Amino acid sequence: MGFNHCYVGNVIEVQKELDELGLEKFVKRYQKYDAISGESKCIDFIEKKVELWHTTNTDGGQRVDPINH
Repeated sequence: MGFNHCYVGNVIEVQKELDELGLEKFVKRYQKYDAISGESKCIDFIEKKVELWHTTNTDGGQRVDPINH
């Protein structure tokens, strides 16, 4: 059994990644990790995007992130 861990840099880097991947792929990428460490602002940013994705996709359809697009 392995430990799937991710270290994130800063919010600017993570925002760039979000812009490149899109919200759904971004969320799926970070949900696969057992643990995420790094700057607390960055972790909070990721958690908010995951929450946003889950609340806007409750009907099963994909929607565009209104904050970033």
